[in-house]
Amino acid sequence: MKLKYPAEAFALGIILFSAGMREAFAAGILVILAVVFAEFLKNLLETFLPGWSLKLCVYVATGSLCSSVFLVSFAVLGTLLDNGTWVMAFVIGLLAAHRSLSGEIDAQYGELFLESAIAWGFWILLAIFREFAGSGAIFGNTLFTAGFQSKAFLEVTFAFLAAGLVLAFTNGILKKECKTINSLFVFVPAVLLFRPFAMHILGETAGLIWTILVPIVMFLSVKVTLKFSSIGKAYRGLPADMLAAGFIYMILSIY
Repeated sequence: MKLKYPAEAFALGIILFSAGMREAFAAGILVILAVVFAEFLKNLLETFLPGWSLKLCVYVATGSLCSSVFLVSFAVLGTLLDNGTWVMAFVIGLLAAHRSLSGEIDAQYGELFLESAIAWGFWILLAIFREFAGSGAIFGNTLFTAGFQSKAFLEVTFAFLAAGLVLAFTNGILKKECKTINSLFVFVPAVLLFRPFAMHILGETAGLIWTILVPIVMFLSVKVTLKFSSIGKAYRGLPADMLAAGFIYMILSIY
């Protein structure tokens, strides 16, 4: 069965916006809005434009809309996006457009909303867990603090783990898989924004390149291993890759 919801866009959105319920709630709506807009625009223009022009229009329009709406929406919520996160919001729009242009949605908006709503629901649940485990709060309101709570739950490692679990749980309910999705579209932008370690001894430029290349090489190595692993259908592909990325970040952040 074809996957309707934009798994790549959801994965990157979860990595960026799952440290709290408030941001997860808002970001999930905006990701769904982006993919619906991309599908609507594609269906509107595909009879008038050649293929290359259609793709360019959908990519640029969806990316621009997504980044703009994210910027305005989070400003309304009282959170100002930094430049890096704003650029990643544009990438989320590109990933949503990519899902639409793959042809798998096929204007089936009902299934798109259903699958996206399930993923959004799990996104919110995992965000609630991360926020409570990290700060003892839910939706920005502190409930109580306990010894098991740690700021580590709010770091990027658990963001990757949350992304993998959300996609796996969603696929498990839908009886689908993300095996054919290229997880590099999610991992590389995340690495560019969240580098797991710093390397000052090599100099600024060389150190920057090193901190980007090392996690990518490790990720590619793990991807090869996972291809020959026996894992559940719901975890195949992107979910397993995101879980692996979380453990890679956990290891590299030690150094």
